[in-house]
Amino acid sequence: MKAGRAGLRRRAALAWLGAAWVAWVAAGCTNPRMAPLNLAEPGWRLRESEAVWRPAQDAPELMGELLVAHHHDGRRWIQFSKQGLPWITARQGGGAWQIESPLRRRGAGGRGRPPGRVPWFLLDDLPPSDPPGHSPWRLQRWASGWKLSNEATGEVIEGSNP
Repeated sequence: MKAGRAGLRRRAALAWLGAAWVAWVAAGCTNPRMAPLNLAEPGWRLRESEAVWRPAQDAPELMGELLVAHHHDGRRWIQFSKQGLPWITARQGGGAWQIESPLRRRGAGGRGRPPGRVPWFLLDDLPPSDPPGHSPWRLQRWASGWKLSNEATGEVIEGSNP
């Protein structure tokens, strides 16, 4: 009788794993595939700044370069890199958004507005504009730079004015 229960449990576990895999694949297929960008084509404005990013309250600060490209049709491309290696690349346009972290081998994307908890999509220019009123993000500006911070998570992006 025990062998029968073990077999049932194994089949149930395999069925659950199969269903989870199908859901995962289906969710991945709903993420929009965004066309490659050519920042050299007309209409792009690229801004560059030195920046410091602290991903969480107890995380170390990372110094790097911040590139923000904005196209007149509304497309945006944002990248934070350190010594030429991209840590975060975010893009938005055509009703879709995408964010990738090649070093962590992680990414996400979707249609519509990007998640408000992701600060990279708030960088519409350098220096950035004020976040929406309902956002947990606060922007401080001074003559030489700016700071975008989330008090709840401790995440901070700070940059110099180009």
